[in-house]
Order: sequence, then structure tokens, then C-alpha cells
Amino acid sequence: MPLIVKDSGAWKYPSKIYAKDSGTWKQANQVWVRQGGTWYQMLTTLEITASSSDFVLYTALGSPIVPLTATIEIASGVTISSSNTSTAAFNISGFPAGSVIYLINNGTIVGSGGVGAARVDGSGRAGAAKPGLAGGTALYTRNTLQLTNNGTIGGGGGGGGGGGRTNTGGEAYDDYTGNGGGGAGIIVGSGGGGAGPAAASGTSTTGGAGNSYYSNPGSSEQQYGSVGGAGGARGAAGANGTPFPGTDGTNSGGAAGNAIDGISYTTKITAGTIAGPEVN
Repeated sequence: MPLIVKDSGAWKYPSKIYAKDSGTWKQANQVWVRQGGTWYQMLTTLEITASSSDFVLYTALGSPIVPLTATIEIASGVTISSSNTSTAAFNISGFPAGSVIYLINNGTIVGSGGVGAARVDGSGRAGAAKPGLAGGTALYTRNTLQLTNNGTIGGGGGGGGGGGRTNTGGEAYDDYTGNGGGGAGIIVGSGGGGAGPAAASGTSTTGGAGNSYYSNPGSSEQQYGSVGGAGGARGAAGANGTPFPGTDGTNSGGAAGNAIDGISYTTKITAGTIAGPEVN
């Protein structure tokens, strides 16, 4: 059972416990309860003072096997990021049912940026115009979360869509569309590549610019008007390529990364700055 205390006639989950020691009330960092001859941790605290990536809270707290209440504080100036768009920057899951997590974020939690779309040739030999890729998730939870956000939580920016094919002639095999810019993130999305110069990668807060078409010198089947979309800023989708939908209709910008995946598990005590979708 998780730790519950009675306050004014109502049972509540405590975020802090105090004990009297030599006449002075002091905050307990941990609370243990003995049951059936075995000691179980019921309450713990953790202060995160160094930046890191792919943070898994369950592992950091020793993979508890009984429900517990945990108060986690991310210090000011600390950044928790993700190394790729498939992994959340801060993961709260795996705790036994009944666990309650109090997260006080004074820093920054941000997902990885999505990659911009690569160039394709006009003849279709390299396939249809490419979409940008989605940004990554910042905060993921499947346990009860009480959130005090004094800082920033932001999904990664989506990658920009590739430029549309504007000349689809059979001789346009060496005439390439524009490529999309990379999305924003601490681990940024790279700009789309392929023949010719790559598009700009994102920054920690803004998306990179898309590039225009590129052809080998002397070609007469250039992809005039084909421009890749810009990558999305933190928590924003990438822009569609131009023209859109164009010949293929496949050159959309990548979706914004989720700021919070698990909003139904989350109670916002203080919302703070949240950039990006809040889902599930």
C-alpha cells in the first residue's frame, strides 16, 4: 500500500513527511515500513542536479516492488533531453499500481528534433517526395503524477517536408527537389540531405530552414519552385514543402513531438511553460 495520511478528516497522499528529532521538526528524505518481517520503502525524495538524457525514474529509484510516494525535483539550469525521437526525455512508468510521483521541474525537459526530408529526383527513381519526421516526446508517464512545472516542458520540433516534384519527366533523374530543415531539440533534428547542399539542422529552440531545388550543371529539367519546409520550433510541427501537395501529396512536415504523453495520469499543480501536444 502507498503511504497515506489523514488531513482534516480526509485521506491524502503526502508529498513530504516531517519527523520530530530532539525537539525539531525535520523533513524525512525516506520513509520505510516493516511488514511481515520485511522493510519496504514507502516514501523517497530525489533531487536531479545534473543534466542528462533518456532519464528513467523507475530505474533511478531502484526499481521498487511496492507502491511508493516519491518527490522528484529537477534543479534550475538542468536540462533533461532525449537521444532520439523514439525515446522520451523523462520517463515515469513501471511503478507498482498506487504509486504517486510528485515532480517539481525547475529546469527544462525537451524531446529530440525530427529529421528534415531528403531530396528526391524528378523522375521518381528515388521515390515520391518525402515527408519530414516527427519530433520526440519530452515527458512520458503511466503512473499518477502531480506536476509542478516552474520551468519548461517541450516536445521536439517536427522535420520540414521535402519540396514537391515540379518536373517529372523521364530525363529528370539528376534534378532534385528541395529538402526540409531539421526540427528543434537539445538533440536537434538534422536537415535533409541527398545530392547538393543539405538543409539546415534545428537549434535547441528553433527549426532549421529548408533548401531550394538542386540540379546537376547544364540540366534542363530543373525542379523550379521546389522548396523544402522549415523544421518546427520546440513543440511545433515542421512546415510542408512547396508546392504542397504537389505531384505526390507526400511532402508534409513532421508532427510536433508530445510535450506530455500521459496527460490523463497527470494533475498540473503549476502548469508553467508547456510547448507541444498533451496526449493520452
